[in-house]
Amino acid sequence: MTKAKKFVLNEDSNIMETVTNFPVAAEIFAEKGIPCLGCVAARFEKLSDIAGEFGITATELVAEIKKRSEDKK
Repeated sequence: MTKAKKFVLNEDSNIMETVTNFPVAAEIFAEKGIPCLGCVAARFEKLSDIAGEFGITATELVAEIKKRSEDKK
């Protein structure tokens, strides 16, 4: 039996895996006008691939996802 790999959120995290593990990310993407969830490339692209295109750094995006997911606990 293989052990499930723990997801670690960082700038190189995959967009779909991020939303799966941090549902608040979908809300943040919508607020920032990031339409990536509807794109087939979301399964392959990293947060660092898309953040700059929408006026935010990947580091800022990761920090906001982490903060808001903690706030919801």
